[in-house]
Amino acid sequence: MNKTRLVMMTALLGSAMGLAACQSTTAQKPSIEAEQRHAHQKRELTPEQRAEWQAKREQRLEHREQMRAKHKAERAKVEQACQGKKIGERVNVQLNNRVIDGTCEVRFTPDKSQFKRQNNATT
Repeated sequence: MNKTRLVMMTALLGSAMGLAACQSTTAQKPSIEAEQRHAHQKRELTPEQRAEWQAKREQRLEHREQMRAKHKAERAKVEQACQGKKIGERVNVQLNNRVIDGTCEVRFTPDKSQFKRQNNATT
């Protein structure tokens, strides 16, 4: 009987200690990445780095303006697709080496099923 009691008490004590260990938490240190990020934010840029950063920024702004002009031209092309056409007439528009079929309503509406089919097509 003593051995059974000893085994039961050991199992009970072991499970209680295991549960207590799982529930306790320790204060976590900030990660090394977070420390490096904060250190990077505090560091001032050298004049060379600032000039490089400014050049990249201007390049991004120029690229953004080019994309806006391209999209504006594409929108104009789509708007002109239905000029002089009847409502319900089928029309196709070529954009970015793709032919998009659609229907003239009050405005051009592309067939959405084609976008799934021609997702990466170059035709």
